[in-house]
Amino acid sequence: MKRSFVAIAAMVLALGGAFTAGAHTSVRSSNPASGSVLTQSPPVFEMTFAEKVRLTSLILATSKGERKLAFKPASNALKFTSANPGFALGRNEIRWTALAADGHVIKGSIIIVMRPPRK
Repeated sequence: MKRSFVAIAAMVLALGGAFTAGAHTSVRSSNPASGSVLTQSPPVFEMTFAEKVRLTSLILATSKGERKLAFKPASNALKFTSANPGFALGRNEIRWTALAADGHVIKGSIIIVMRPPRK
């Protein structure tokens, strides 16, 4: 009976490890948060991942077009910042691309909406 339990527990642990090994990290948070509605562009945009990644691209897409955003650090990290992102009125999509620790490319986006201040 004890051997059966040990064998089953070992299988569950092995399968659990296989599932987590295939998972990729994601953005844990951003500041401003995705879905935020702002009246002015923040001085800094920040994003934090659940695990260390190497951010390779940060693109701001607006109704006026797309442009690359500079970011720091340039090495593997959990947290990245972009000074003076310059969000435009309307919908701002920050598209990011990164390399996960296992070498896989991961991508995502964060949406920020800018509206004029109320008078």
